[in-house]
Amino acid sequence: MTPLADSATAPPDISPLLQAVARWVRRVGVQRATVVLVGLSVVASEVLTLAWHLVSGWSLQSQGLIIAALVPVPIASLCAGYTLQLIVALDQAMRRLEELAMTDSLTGVRNRRCFMQVAALEFERATRHARPMAVVLIDVDHFKAINDRHGHQCGDQALIEIARACQGTLRKTDLLARFGGEEFIVLLPETGQREAVRLAERMRNAVAADLRLPDQPRPGAVTISLGAVALSRSTPTLDILIQAADQALYDAKRSGRNRVHTQPAPIEA
Repeated sequence: MTPLADSATAPPDISPLLQAVARWVRRVGVQRATVVLVGLSVVASEVLTLAWHLVSGWSLQSQGLIIAALVPVPIASLCAGYTLQLIVALDQAMRRLEELAMTDSLTGVRNRRCFMQVAALEFERATRHARPMAVVLIDVDHFKAINDRHGHQCGDQALIEIARACQGTLRKTDLLARFGGEEFIVLLPETGQREAVRLAERMRNAVAADLRLPDQPRPGAVTISLGAVALSRSTPTLDILIQAADQALYDAKRSGRNRVHTQPAPIEA
């Protein structure tokens, strides 16, 4: 069992300078940005090489020796190396920023934006090829009471633990996301109605068996309600499918909470 202890979850810091440069790279494009950066490195290498020759020649003229041109200084290689390091750092920063843009900062699962993008592609694939697909909408029971009684930090920790418990029951192909507030949503590719209900029950049981509140000696004080709906061949849009899951979730709440409800997917808008 997992007690809801105090904790905080925050994304790792990214240099503000790298963020600014990454935004510039995103705006102008990686290819153009690379050309600009390499061009700047070449200009910098020429300036530094000229300065080296001037300083070296001046310092040795008193001895009658002009050997600046004979001193090979790999300034261009040095600048090119730093440019390559900068490009690699920018690429890593951009990838990290893209990851953060798709991730819920509190729970670490995907966010609503990411879910809708992935689900839209999966919906198109499933409808085009007549493949099964389902969504499960999840709501934390009595979440406001948890916040009011134990504080928002405990409520946040409850969301983190619920996400962890649900994620642990899912398959690699499934996508769990925080949909907003105390709601989560799961995309189940290649999944019909019966299997969707079975997976929803696994998530419900995992949360009920694993989470407890600070003043509760046993788990079971934190529960979830779930609405599971599978795609039908006549379901017109992804939004209609999610609305059906929301209605099934509402029925689960109205029937006493801590349960899974389902209903046929609508066949028209």
